[in-house]
Amino acid sequence: MGFLDSLKSAASKAAESVEKGVKSASDSAKIMQEKSRIKRELSQLTTEINQVYERAGRKFLEENPENEAYAEFIAEIKEKTEKTESLNLQLASLEDKVTCTSCGASNDKNAEFCSKCGAKIERPVVVEAEPAGNVCANCGAELAEGASFCEKCGTAVEKAAEETTAE
Repeated sequence: MGFLDSLKSAASKAAESVEKGVKSASDSAKIMQEKSRIKRELSQLTTEINQVYERAGRKFLEENPENEAYAEFIAEIKEKTEKTESLNLQLASLEDKVTCTSCGASNDKNAEFCSKCGAKIERPVVVEAEPAGNVCANCGAELAEGASFCEKCGTAVEKAAEETTAE
């Protein structure tokens, strides 16, 4: 029976060892899970603190727009806001979308009202600048002063346009 007893003892020790390993792995997993939960909570709280700072700063700057101590910040915010608006318009036109001026949401280009806030979609009015001086009757390119032909398309410049400007 000595052999069976030693086999039983070895199996028992192996089972204990496996049990300790499983318990250790389980404990490690629980610790990792708890660390992950704490890190997520810290990240969320940091985000919320930054949002409070942003709201406080926004409110202060809106209530004190003439405060010289913050003029640099106000100018930088204005510059970056204008650039953001310009880029959003460019992106929206490439995506055949329009951006709501009230909430900034992206909407279908044919939408009359914003799908997020319900505001009426205001589209920027595109005003084409009239070229200074004479323009080519064929392609609309601006003509150099005294030109007999258009530099863009080669069309002969009409003399009637020149005579009208001379009178």
